[in-house]
Amino acid sequence: MSDSVVPLLTRATRSWFLKSPLESHADGYVRHLRDLGYAPRSIRMYLVSVAHFAHWLSAKCVDLVDIDEIKVFRFIDRHLPVCQCTTRVPRLRNNVRPALLHLLNVLRFRGLIAPKMSADPQEIVRDLQKFERYLADVRGLTPVTCDTRVNRVRSFLLDRFGSGGIRLNILRRNDVIGFMGRYTANWKPSSKQGMASALRSYFRFKAISGEPTTQLAAAIPRIAQWRLAALPKSLASAEIVRLLQSFDRTCATGKRDYAIARCFVDLGLRTAEVARLELDDVDWQAGTLRICGKGRRIDMLPLPPATGKALVDYLQGGRPQSTCRTLFLRHRPPVGMPASRCIIRNAVRFAARRCGLEARVGGPHVLRHSLATQLVRTGATLKEVADVLRHRSLDTTTIYAKVDLPMLSRVAMPWPGSRR
Repeated sequence: MSDSVVPLLTRATRSWFLKSPLESHADGYVRHLRDLGYAPRSIRMYLVSVAHFAHWLSAKCVDLVDIDEIKVFRFIDRHLPVCQCTTRVPRLRNNVRPALLHLLNVLRFRGLIAPKMSADPQEIVRDLQKFERYLADVRGLTPVTCDTRVNRVRSFLLDRFGSGGIRLNILRRNDVIGFMGRYTANWKPSSKQGMASALRSYFRFKAISGEPTTQLAAAIPRIAQWRLAALPKSLASAEIVRLLQSFDRTCATGKRDYAIARCFVDLGLRTAEVARLELDDVDWQAGTLRICGKGRRIDMLPLPPATGKALVDYLQGGRPQSTCRTLFLRHRPPVGMPASRCIIRNAVRFAARRCGLEARVGGPHVLRHSLATQLVRTGATLKEVADVLRHRSLDTTTIYAKVDLPMLSRVAMPWPGSRR
């Protein structure tokens, strides 16, 4: 244990490391947290939690190679609630859990413990891995769509087979219908349709392998959806101005979130597309932005001046130093890692909350609708809107034909029996 680690621990917690399975790994653990940008106070709290875990491992005679998630959660769920260790240590689950998960990452990176194993039956795990490769390699779906479909099929397999093997030949139509009715009872129609699509993809995948799934696929209920029944939600120009003014552009996080918002407002990008942007996607000389959209489709869009200025401000005065080529990065530990879709989404949600638009803005997609609505109302054709939004079919864009209410009022026929 190096001199830089010793001051972070008391005499008692230092003694817990001695002769424990983790005795020689305290230094590497602290370096790992520092590389991720954790503050000294957090590093100390996490290190004390690991010392406490090391003390418990010694008492239970657990070897280093046997450390895994099961041991971690047994320590958290069984020991912490009844802990009578005399030394003052963190005992809240929300503090101890991330500390020990970082420890598992360090030990796995060094090859000292076994890779993470799923708690699901191994036959289901292997089948889902093959299904995911099918979705990505054969169907060409994005990682987001693959993850969603795999998770939904996982729920179906665990519900129908549990810990047993996958035997589709014993399933009947009522099994599929019953699962859909029970599992998606309180879901919106669009979410139910997503589950139905996931199951159809899975049955199609199994049919390629020779499984008899035709009857099962036919049993999946058709979800009633009237896609053009309502107007797309959008913000007025004044509301978009309020949203953009709510960002604190004097701090690094505010610069990043403002640049994210401009990508939504000016370009109508999707959340996953913003999260996938890389430094090399911006061509400053040509003034273009390369977008990796649905189905691995690559599109080039002109970079609006306002968006370009926001990106420059972020890159020069807000982006953390990192070797990562992703455009938008985390500003909290682990600092310098790619910003997740949740972070991208929350940049808009938190801004809407600050300016009183939380009831109008459920997520960034409303800004995509707002851009399309504004284009239609300024005279753009549906083909032009489809090009900006990168729709593959004009049928997807037809919903915006209803947003130009002044134009529609000119061609509306009188109601039968009414006076004009």
